[in-house]
Amino acid sequence: MDASFDSGESPVLRDPRSLWAAGREGGAFDYGTGVKAILDLSDPEYIFQAGRDWPSFDYTKGLERLIDLKSPEFIHRAGIFWREFDYTRGMEALIALRDAECLYKAGRFWKVFDYDRAVRIFRELASARHVYYAGKEWRTFNFPLGMDLLLELGSAEFLFYAGAHWREFDYARGLRRLLDLGNPEYLFKAGTLWREFDYPAAWQILAAGVEEGTLWRGKAFSHPRWRRELRGIWEDSVLRSGG
Repeated sequence: MDASFDSGESPVLRDPRSLWAAGREGGAFDYGTGVKAILDLSDPEYIFQAGRDWPSFDYTKGLERLIDLKSPEFIHRAGIFWREFDYTRGMEALIALRDAECLYKAGRFWKVFDYDRAVRIFRELASARHVYYAGKEWRTFNFPLGMDLLLELGSAEFLFYAGAHWREFDYARGLRRLLDLGNPEYLFKAGTLWREFDYPAAWQILAAGVEEGTLWRGKAFSHPRWRRELRGIWEDSVLRSGG
């Protein structure tokens, strides 16, 4: 690197990409000056990349700068790729930034993570989607807590997905909530994939929805699993009527 680097006159010090590339190449690069310069340039992407690629970096100051810049994307990436990372400080930052997506991704990849606390944050953010994906993808997940939160959040869509894909699921409670929500689409879909399902109760709701249930009644009549169950419902009604 040229002699003007230390004096702050080098154009490298004013361009984050060039500065990151120079530090990655090494040679006569002054990492003390380089770290200060890249933090001062306030570009979170290249702060992250410097922490990932440079052989010498101030990880504490780097994380604090990412936090100051309110960059949840690069905080969560730093927790994956940096050789040193304060997971407690990083998680507090993601929670403060209220970024459910980056908090979910951190739960997938960080080596240290407070899983239960993160799920409760998803509840505060009203994100049934992230509760579901956490239960599906995280290596550690509190399924009873996740179940409680899905029931509370009341998303028929992600309640259905959880019943279809979670390793643990309370089908009795899940079905009661799905019936209460009365969404014909996800009642039909649950009947195609859930291991436990009350077809007569679900059919009553599909049959009662004169307009909104039309499409899903038709799909039920053409789906092998539903068609088999509907035949049984019809046969039971004939027997009860004495036909």
